[in-house]
Amino acid sequence: MLERDIGASRKKGVAVTFIVHASRGEDATTTIRLSVVVAIAKGRSLAEEGWQVFITGPDGIRYYPSEFDKLLSFSPVLHARE
Repeated sequence: MLERDIGASRKKGVAVTFIVHASRGEDATTTIRLSVVVAIAKGRSLAEEGWQVFITGPDGIRYYPSEFDKLLSFSPVLHARE
């Protein structure tokens, strides 16, 4: 999904999801979040606990902890200012 499509979907009321993937040893977990801020908080929390984490954004790209701030471009609050 392209960024312009994500913006259009958001305006139509379609849910934009963020999938938090984490693994540690033989354990793995996946959670789905509708809020980018909540997804980033969950990802950072897991990373601090020693999990290997990435978040799949609505664009299908994997974002690793050092890239989590890039996900904020999907925040509706930021787009409301435009």
